Amino acid sequence: MTNQWQTIGISPDERFLDLYFEPESKQFLAHFYEQLGEGFGVKSLYARHFNENEYHKITPENKQLTYEDVILCPESRKIFVNVFKLKKKQDKYLGYAWHSLQMIDSNTGEVTEVLKAGQLDSERPYAKVWITELRRAKKNGEQLVCTMAFEKKTKNGYVETDYYITKVFTKTGLYKRVTKLEDDVSQNPKTGIIEIEEKIAAVGT
Repeated sequence: MTNQWQTIGISPDERFLDLYFEPESKQFLAHFYEQLGEGFGVKSLYARHFNENEYHKITPENKQLTYEDVILCPESRKIFVNVFKLKKKQDKYLGYAWHSLQMIDSNTGEVTEVLKAGQLDSERPYAKVWITELRRAKKNGEQLVCTMAFEKKTKNGYVETDYYITKVFTKTGLYKRVTKLEDDVSQNPKTGIIEIEEKIAAVGT
């Protein structure tokens, strides 16, 4: 039996997740997942203009990067995606680490890194901060509402992570914490499962 997505330009190895419509550029956006190993895989985004028959991939062809959350900003024809990097040692997958916040121009397909790992300054007592989930775009994409993780070490040497609803200002790379979430509210599967040497390093310049 022929995969119905394969007939319109989608790889048969990918599984459909979500479908969006971006009215300004008149195109459909399809979110797909490809499993690479037990419990691990990558997500990618395809686009098809209203008058086209097939989809084309607008996220880079990279088996190490997964394009998780998709937020549309129709008034400015911007698409924001939260990107994680798949960590692998030899043939074993170890987890995911936050890679970047990226913006895609829905007209040209141009991909721009708005923020990347190491650019988000942490505030004491936190040593590391990253975006776990995109929630909403505001002010023509100049402001994003996100869930962010803030990691700290306790006096006993344990690592604790707090989660906040946060405003991220895409032009400056700055952020503002709004509300702290309860411990059992925002448990995203990709919350910074990273190698030990990366856990020790502080974030920010």
